[in-house]
Amino acid sequence: MNMNILEYGEVYAEEVKDLLVELQAYLASLDKRGVLTLKDGYREGYFAYVMKEVRKHNGKIFLAQLDNKTVGLVVCKIFQGGGESEYTTVCPKVGFISDLVVAENCRGRRIGRSLLRQANSFFKQNDCEYTQLEVFAPNAEALKLYKKLGFEVNCLYMSQRTDKLDF
Repeated sequence: MNMNILEYGEVYAEEVKDLLVELQAYLASLDKRGVLTLKDGYREGYFAYVMKEVRKHNGKIFLAQLDNKTVGLVVCKIFQGGGESEYTTVCPKVGFISDLVVAENCRGRRIGRSLLRQANSFFKQNDCEYTQLEVFAPNAEALKLYKKLGFEVNCLYMSQRTDKLDF
């Protein structure tokens, strides 16, 4: 296996879009609530959103390539103070991973681990105190990987249909 991790360049835009679509379709397939979906326009719209967010938050996208084919990506952003955190935290800089995906046919080859290592290195170089990410609770494989690598749960989001709550 000849794997390389490299920084995003425009030449990889279509491959990145494909991977983001694959991730969203996978997450939607896990969502018992039926809330997550792959809407019309997702491919172009979400890609534009991600690129804007990466620029806004001094981030980077790193790609994993096997034999010159992009098979994974990690989207990294740096959050630095401001907003609610000005009042609620003492951590001045946090590296945040908003998206991590490895193509289904390439999973189990330590590609996700390599992408996370690259993200963490980027965050260290930028003086971030923590690497943080969100994971969709039904995504058991991702949860297992993150826990194995030392990530700990520090926040849980819970939901319930409003018409099901009776208290």
